[in-house]
Amino acid sequence: MTFSAPQSRVDALIRLVGLIVLAFGVALVYLSYANATVSGIAPEIIIVNYALGFLLVISGLLALIAKFK
Repeated sequence: MTFSAPQSRVDALIRLVGLIVLAFGVALVYLSYANATVSGIAPEIIIVNYALGFLLVISGLLALIAKFK
């Protein structure tokens, strides 16, 4: 199955956006974990940051592995 040039460009762009979203999700989870012991941050906010980070990671992975037609 061959793709047209515009379709393959859109596919590459969506994968690039997925990679960027994945990187932001991983960074959010890592930075939340690294700064979880800082005294000025409420524990409830850390949990919300974890949840948002995992949602970003999942959506980024889906954009990377999805097959577009």
